[in-house]
Amino acid sequence: MNFVRLLPLLALVAAALPTARGQAPIADIVFGSCLKVVDHPMLDRTLTLPMDLFLFLGDNIYADTQDMAVMRAKYDALKASRFFRELRRRAPVLATWDDHDFGANDVGADYPKRREAQAEFLRWLDEPVTSPRRQRDGVYDAQVFGPVGRRVQVILLDTRFFRGPLRRAGKGEPTLVGGPYRPHPDSSVPLLGEAQWRWLREQLLQPAELRLVASSIQFVSEFSGAEAWANLPHEKRRFLDLLRETRAAGVLFVSGDRHWCELSRMDGPTGYPLYDLTASALTEKHPRGTPSENQYRALPKTYHDVNVGHLHIDWSAADPQVTWRIIDVAGRTQIEHHVRLGELQPTR
Repeated sequence: MNFVRLLPLLALVAAALPTARGQAPIADIVFGSCLKVVDHPMLDRTLTLPMDLFLFLGDNIYADTQDMAVMRAKYDALKASRFFRELRRRAPVLATWDDHDFGANDVGADYPKRREAQAEFLRWLDEPVTSPRRQRDGVYDAQVFGPVGRRVQVILLDTRFFRGPLRRAGKGEPTLVGGPYRPHPDSSVPLLGEAQWRWLREQLLQPAELRLVASSIQFVSEFSGAEAWANLPHEKRRFLDLLRETRAAGVLFVSGDRHWCELSRMDGPTGYPLYDLTASALTEKHPRGTPSENQYRALPKTYHDVNVGHLHIDWSAADPQVTWRIIDVAGRTQIEHHVRLGELQPTR
């Protein structure tokens, strides 16, 4: 067969598979969200942490514009900052986006400049011209790090490009402390979009010991009125059904958006618990300081000042241990939890 004719097929295959980033195991993953300024003591603290990988979880800039020149200037300022340059010098940098770097507060597929915003996002990251991210709508991506037996798969979801309208509280419905939204009863309203759902299924079928799912908005938490998967409960159920179908092991969620931190835990569909550590914000202190209700909160403590998330994997143990931490500007641990990989295996 003519090689030129094979190119579209090869591109489809490449888009369905995670990108491998070498065989050295990674032990330290640092992650954060909500970065409004590029010079801040919390960013300096972040650079002191051990890291083999850094994840931007969204609101990486606050563009809030339909003017792509404004958006590009804000990305360029971040890209030129000491913080970003030092991150790139030390470790691979991966990213997804949330509403403010997508284009405007709480927007989804109705944002009119979403394709232009995607181009600016990929330009910021120097995404290669051959990248599958440049060939499809949305910025979702997956990469695998490490050798067999110590593989970490990072799945970056796009919760913006395809998302349908949210439902606001109607007349007589009180606004909750978290925000004005209510769970949507219409099961046709999308979050990830069909192309991303098909892609996600392929990723969950790939072999990996640990899977870190990066969602810009909280996955596990109880409905609180703010943006979260709980606002589109049919989409959250679809993800849980997909985990049941694929029997994917080692799934942990990290999320941002809220400008405060908590660890959530729910029973998973295959017998092991699903954890979601929310790390937010890198530079934006939460003005209210009052956590919303969350029946899935795994630890009583929440944290409401600037912070960054850190995950450490102890591969030397017979049953490797994962330690999650929320770290403050002074380097103190504010939230901490441990889980063994053996506790993240399907049992049904």
